[in-house]
Amino acid sequence: MSQQSDMADAIHHRLGAGPVSVASLVRELRERWGPEHGVSAVHGFLAEVSRCTIGRDGVQLGALVDGRFVPWPGELCDIDVRFEEEMSAADTFIEDENRYVFAKPEAIQLITDNSGELTLPSVSD
Repeated sequence: MSQQSDMADAIHHRLGAGPVSVASLVRELRERWGPEHGVSAVHGFLAEVSRCTIGRDGVQLGALVDGRFVPWPGELCDIDVRFEEEMSAADTFIEDENRYVFAKPEAIQLITDNSGELTLPSVSD
């Protein structure tokens, strides 16, 4: 397996416990790879990982807005392209825990309050 596939598998496993932020993955890679790998290497790697992650067992990419997961609209191929473009355009490491988030619909459905509205816990490593 490739490193990208290995990380996608790890993300998929972690999604059972809740959403996974791209910022946490950026930190994880930076710790593992060290300072010699810059923004383009880390973000490029994660763009490849997303191709192995989005759509697998219904995994979605979106954002946390006011504590709620909001999936990106569109076809999977369009979402892949958008994510890759945004990651490539960034000139600093992604640090916002809410901006890019992977989530599984069934995990999201389990995290609802009594009103039926989605309320997610804070995203953590």
